[in-house]
Amino acid sequence: MKSVIRGVYILGQQSEMIFSKEYAKSEHKDSLIEFLVNLTQFIRTVELDGNVESMGISSWRIFYGLEDVFTFVFIADKADDSAQIKGKMSDLIVKFMKDFAPLAIANQPLDGLDAIVDEIAVTLVKVAILGFAGVGKTTTLHLLRGETLPLVHDPTIGVSIKKLPTEVENANIVLWDLAGQSRFSILWAKMIANAQVVVIVTDSTLENVLRSKKLVTLVSEEVPNAKVIGIANKQDLPTALTPERVGQILSIPTYELVAIDISYRERLIQIIRKAILEGKADKAT
Repeated sequence: MKSVIRGVYILGQQSEMIFSKEYAKSEHKDSLIEFLVNLTQFIRTVELDGNVESMGISSWRIFYGLEDVFTFVFIADKADDSAQIKGKMSDLIVKFMKDFAPLAIANQPLDGLDAIVDEIAVTLVKVAILGFAGVGKTTTLHLLRGETLPLVHDPTIGVSIKKLPTEVENANIVLWDLAGQSRFSILWAKMIANAQVVVIVTDSTLENVLRSKKLVTLVSEEVPNAKVIGIANKQDLPTALTPERVGQILSIPTYELVAIDISYRERLIQIIRKAILEGKADKAT
């Protein structure tokens, strides 16, 4: 399971904040900083023996560690992999103490620390886009990336792998657009391996939706831990089934889309973000 860290904080000897980075927007940042300062004062009364520990508060899990005069804090979701996040914090502590602790003590700029934190904290998430030929998978990929939408259909050959230009919180989304022609079907199982989210795209016709049921079965067999969602594309056509009806047939959450309409881009990004977060929550239960 991939872990999505929501915030990274480093506090100094006087519990002053010497570094902070939030990967998720918070409406209560001032209150959070005040809480972390008070938490740091408490942590220093506890013998950690060099370990990284954690505590649950509301929907968050707070990870903390001490090294010399510095306190390190990660904020993550409760559903995240604790062992993975503790490992990430241990890596940060080692790198910080080696390269940045003397600068912090001397009140010098911590140049380069931001990039190191990103390297440790940012997660790669694989999102596979699966569907039969002509349903709009590649157009959906262009929409997600904010690219000019193609005027002529150019079938994908094999697989096209592209990164979402903007992070979703601190997750770098890698999009796998799988060729939908029948001759490539033998590759689908390998191509969706290790995907955290699988997006099954249909053209919202009854014929295509019924065919797509086999794709849902394939995903459940090959990547049972993936979060699967449906996209009912081409909703602008008069023969399109409603997203609700498509979802009933496929037995997966399904959302409407007109992939040639740029106004759907932000909505689609939020749908994928929601799928990533729900996928983590499902694994935690």
